[in-house]
Amino acid sequence: MQKQRRFAMKKWLLKLSLVAMTLLLLPIQAVQACCGFIIGRQLTKDGTTLFGRTEDYPYYPNGGKHNKNFVVVDAKNYKEGDQLEDESNGFTYPHAASEMKYTATYDSARGDGSNGAFGEHGFNEAGVSMTSTVTAIPNKKVLKTDPLTEKGIPEAAMLDVVLPRVKSAREGVEFLAKVIEEKGSAEGNVVVFADQKETWYMEILSGHQYVAVKVPEDKYAVFANTYYLGHVDLNDKENVIASKDVEKVAKESGNYKTDKDGNFHIAKSYGPEKYAEGDRSRTYAGITLLDPKSKVTYEDDEYELFRSPTDPNKKFTLEDAFALQRNRFEHLNGRFVPDDQIGVKKQGDNGSNDAVRKDQYKYALGNENVIDAHVYQINPKLPKSFGGTLWLGMGPSRNTPYVPFYGNLKDTYKAFKPQTATYDPNSWYWTVWHIDNMAINNQDVFGKSVQDHWKALEKQLIIEQEASDAKYKALKDNPEAAKAVEDEVTANALALSKKLFEHFKSYEADMHAHLIELGRKDDPYRASKPDDYKDPEPEKPVQPEKPVEPEKPVQPEKPVEPEKPVQPDKPVQPEKPVQPEKPVQPEKPVQPEKTQPIQTKVNEEGNPNNRFGYAATKDKESYVSTKVETFVKPEAKAQDPSEAVSAGNGGNENNRFGSSFAKATVETFPNTNYSYNVHP
Repeated sequence: MQKQRRFAMKKWLLKLSLVAMTLLLLPIQAVQACCGFIIGRQLTKDGTTLFGRTEDYPYYPNGGKHNKNFVVVDAKNYKEGDQLEDESNGFTYPHAASEMKYTATYDSARGDGSNGAFGEHGFNEAGVSMTSTVTAIPNKKVLKTDPLTEKGIPEAAMLDVVLPRVKSAREGVEFLAKVIEEKGSAEGNVVVFADQKETWYMEILSGHQYVAVKVPEDKYAVFANTYYLGHVDLNDKENVIASKDVEKVAKESGNYKTDKDGNFHIAKSYGPEKYAEGDRSRTYAGITLLDPKSKVTYEDDEYELFRSPTDPNKKFTLEDAFALQRNRFEHLNGRFVPDDQIGVKKQGDNGSNDAVRKDQYKYALGNENVIDAHVYQINPKLPKSFGGTLWLGMGPSRNTPYVPFYGNLKDTYKAFKPQTATYDPNSWYWTVWHIDNMAINNQDVFGKSVQDHWKALEKQLIIEQEASDAKYKALKDNPEAAKAVEDEVTANALALSKKLFEHFKSYEADMHAHLIELGRKDDPYRASKPDDYKDPEPEKPVQPEKPVEPEKPVQPEKPVEPEKPVQPDKPVQPEKPVQPEKPVQPEKPVQPEKTQPIQTKVNEEGNPNNRFGYAATKDKESYVSTKVETFVKPEAKAQDPSEAVSAGNGGNENNRFGSSFAKATVETFPNTNYSYNVHP
């Protein structure tokens, strides 16, 4: 019942979003949250294709703290008439007679009728991968002509409808297009499909219009919550898949736009007149991070989707992809500051030297609302059933480790499965979330040591994964042998997950203990509750300030027969008031146990002083360098806001994390992180 109450609001918000978009018909696009990228295989050092997305959750009252599960959905046969029904908006679609196994990263809040599944991304057993979605909002003129469909296919159901039945990336686009034509779309969205041969980028433009293009292998792309496709050749059936009326609807809506050469321009026709600020800031940051010599400016009217690096010799790595999703404008040298830093005071000056201008605060890729970051590495040298490797960063991308999993898993580790709405010490997501929460609330203690620690760990994981790839590529042309090793692959993934999770718990416990030693508060149970949660009123002690007549002994001034004292050495209990010195727990505030160190079973085998090292047991070598094992000493002077890597809280409603500050002394600005869609 508690979960139903907590997440019933989400379903209502989704319906509200549809009403807002179709009835209010917003003239400009509201800022969403998610941001995707693609890097073609000709631009990577190892010849793999990279694509991924950050999934943001900026929605009150649970912004930035929304549990996710990573699971395997088994293959299943269905009888005629079986239907998939989505909880978020009532969308239904017939199951296929036989559906394939696939991985999915679901919302933990699902299955109770209050929230859709939101599977978001995954691999199927045919080696096809997809990420859905980067939400986008069509303009009001288009929506008048081709409105979104209330019970059309939503983001929440997209993965479960498409991924278990398609055997190539192109089939993924074609099937999703078929569903849109039959049932309509509930939202504007951007979806990416990939297999070992091709990568496809698809924009769902309105209720029944869409355009998808095959991604050039020598290009990269960064795309936030809007449309980017310019002119495409709609007659190129090999490289373009589009609805037959996409140009007609634009003309009928009175919003048919062209490029400088007079050709039909998709984004201008279906999208907003101008980029929303949060979309512009993330796209610009992503392009300039990947290509520092790019000639783009922040004020450009539009950003070209598929781009070539200025340096023709530039090659990208996995670590470049991780850095993209963690980016907080560090490469712009103070020009912009993440808007979750609004009002954060510099240590020691009470904010008096904070000279950051209002227009410097922008929405960052690695913002405080990220709940899942993922990078898909599509390796054509692996067996088809493997698909490639998912590098999963489940949690806030700023301080979350990316962990590798092949696409042919048969099961996932137990820590990925708890469906808990608030902090759970047995949950992967909540553990990493808590580590991030401690890091960003105590920057003077931890600095950037947490992120540096994960980077060191990721280097080792990349080396190990390359060795694993070399082993399994020998099975490329032997599907039966590749199928036979699925149990081995799964066992290895479970073992790695267990080892890493034990390390996370040790790391979390050490951070928590250190904060307690410093006299600081850390209560993940309380911090993970909704923003509108109010602590219960402390229990009123049983008259602790007024003991039961302790000051009025039984007739002390009128002794009974003073000439004949009745046991004068034993007054009628005047020295023992009715428990006046032990009030009913007045000195034990509510939840006192939560100041204790986080319970964990790691290091039971005697791992000595494992502050930030990897080893969880004494018989295993440290997984990362001892160079990152100690806490960063507090700096004499805190970072400049432009260098800060975290968010603030306190009186700023738009900041959920960081050091507190007095609301009266802070100039706050309108919240631009919230949208009219529930789950970008």
